[in-house]
Amino acid sequence: MKSKTTGLPTCHDCRIRNTALFGELELEQINKIVTLRSEQTLYEAGEYLYYEGDTATRAFTVYDGWVVLFKNLENGERQILSFALPGDFISYETGRNTKYDHSAIAASKVTLCTFPLNRFRECISVLPDLAFAINSIVNTATKRCHSSLTAIASYPAEAKVAALLLSLFIRVTRGENQSDCIAFPLTQEDIADTLGLSVIHVNRVFQSLRKQGLIECKSRCLTIPDKQALAEKAMSNLDKMEELLLGVKK
Repeated sequence: MKSKTTGLPTCHDCRIRNTALFGELELEQINKIVTLRSEQTLYEAGEYLYYEGDTATRAFTVYDGWVVLFKNLENGERQILSFALPGDFISYETGRNTKYDHSAIAASKVTLCTFPLNRFRECISVLPDLAFAINSIVNTATKRCHSSLTAIASYPAEAKVAALLLSLFIRVTRGENQSDCIAFPLTQEDIADTLGLSVIHVNRVFQSLRKQGLIECKSRCLTIPDKQALAEKAMSNLDKMEELLLGVKK
C-alpha cells in the first residue's frame, strides 16, 4: 500500500466524477467538501484494503482498478458479494466503532480516493445534500446486489455467468457501444465464488459461450461482440440492465 497526498486530481476535473459520489452534487457544493479527501491510496493486486472485523475508519471512491468485496464462510469457502469498479463508493459505515462485515481485496492495481469517516460526519452537519448523495449511491449498489441475487437464485448456470459478465462489461464501458476488449482481472475462481458454482462448471460455461461467439476472454481481456445476444442468453432485457446498472433511462 502506498499513499499519495500531493498532485491529486481535482474533484472538478476528475474523469470519474459523473459516476462517483460527488457527481450527485453541484460544483459549488464540491468546493465545500473537497477537503474531505485525505489522500489517494494505491494497492497492488492481492493486497487487502481491510479485513472483516476491522474498525471502519475510512471510506473510499475507486478511482482506478477493481476491488473484490467478500466474506469468508465457516466452511472455509469464500462468497464474493460484489465488485467495486471506478466511481464506486465503498466501506462507508455509520456509527462509531462500527466494524466491517466483509473484507476487501484488490483484484488489480487499484487507486482509491480516501476519506476519513469522521470528516463525513462533520461535513454532513453543514451540507445535508451530501447525505442524500451518499444515500443515492448506496441505493444504486443495493439494487445491483438485488439483481445479482435474483440471477444467482433462479437462473441456470449459463445465464448466471452471462449476466455477470454482461453487467461488469456495461459498468466498465458505461453502456457505450464498444466492441474492444476491457481489462478483466477476474479469474474463473472469482466467478465461481460469486455465483455459487464450481470452477469446473464455470470453465465449461466459458467454453460454451466462446463457441457460441458470445464472448472472447483471453490475456485478462474481455470482449462482448454482441451485447444484445449475450443479454438474451442472460435471460435479461439489455435496456433495463443498463438502466439499473448506470442509473439512466434508455
